[in-house]
Amino acid sequence: MIDELGKSIPVSEGMVDAEQGGERKQPNEFCLNCGTKLLDTFCHHCGQKDIAKRQTMGELLVNFISSFWSYEGKFFKTLKFLVIKPGFLATEYNAGKRESYYHPARMYVFISFVFFLLLSVLPSDDLKKSMVQIDVSDKEEEMSDSIESMVDTTKTSGKKNKDSNFTIIGDHQTRKGYDSAQAALPIEKRDGWLMKNLTLRSIEINQKYKGKSQEFINDFRAAFFDNFSKVLFWLLPFFALLLKILYVRRDYFYSEHLVFSIYYYNFFYFAGSLQAIMSSISFLEWASTFIGFWIILYLLFAMKRMYHQSWRKTILKYALFVFSFFILMAVGIVISAFFIFLAI
Repeated sequence: MIDELGKSIPVSEGMVDAEQGGERKQPNEFCLNCGTKLLDTFCHHCGQKDIAKRQTMGELLVNFISSFWSYEGKFFKTLKFLVIKPGFLATEYNAGKRESYYHPARMYVFISFVFFLLLSVLPSDDLKKSMVQIDVSDKEEEMSDSIESMVDTTKTSGKKNKDSNFTIIGDHQTRKGYDSAQAALPIEKRDGWLMKNLTLRSIEINQKYKGKSQEFINDFRAAFFDNFSKVLFWLLPFFALLLKILYVRRDYFYSEHLVFSIYYYNFFYFAGSLQAIMSSISFLEWASTFIGFWIILYLLFAMKRMYHQSWRKTILKYALFVFSFFILMAVGIVISAFFIFLAI
């Protein structure tokens, strides 16, 4: 229905032009938006379409549908190439062919919003079927131990007792006890600024979650997933920087690597959204697995199309890139977990 309507709009406009002797009826001499003298249907200064200042209900409806279809058509055309032709859109954009496709930054904002919205609304058990799970009932002590190793204290680590009371770091239950213990030590053996603040923070968490270790794990996990979008966002320029280093002898600006990176992020978020939906539908779990493999291989094919090197060089650089980026991601996750620990 919409497709036929979209096709009929230009046809009907052509019929009107023919009836008027082939000359377009120009509603305004000057652009209503910026005041520039109009030379064609669209203002060459600001891009606004030349339409009547006051519109009838029919004109309003036609212009609305036309604009909507133009927007949707460009978006889905871009999405199609994004999925089935890795690296194609980045190549087109860097070649200057930009108006035919939806802008990568706008697509990033929209698709990433959808992805993280799905993370928040879909059932967590269904959403993370393909991921390594943390069984809260059996892994509470492992979570506590991992946080202890993250802060790497030299103190004796506390352990969860039978009624789920646990300490995150150190063996002090109150700030007063910690201050007394520190005061009893020689100045040179007292905790430094970082260790002191970590210990005081751990005391606050111990008191807040006393007897509620499962609640602590749930809150920490929720805060981590909420913060994960920020980690990925801040890693985006490093994603492009790694490509710049790997292809330093090729004639590419850093900005061109950045465009390639944004398009890959767009694909990742879109594929991740599909994977999340399909993981929640039992008979489509096989499709979720297939998408997971395509996410892994997609970057390889995108690098091959974008940088025009042999498969041998592309595979080697792909392996180096994946290894390096995973290290950066691990660092980003640890830093994120550290700040969550301070803020939770």
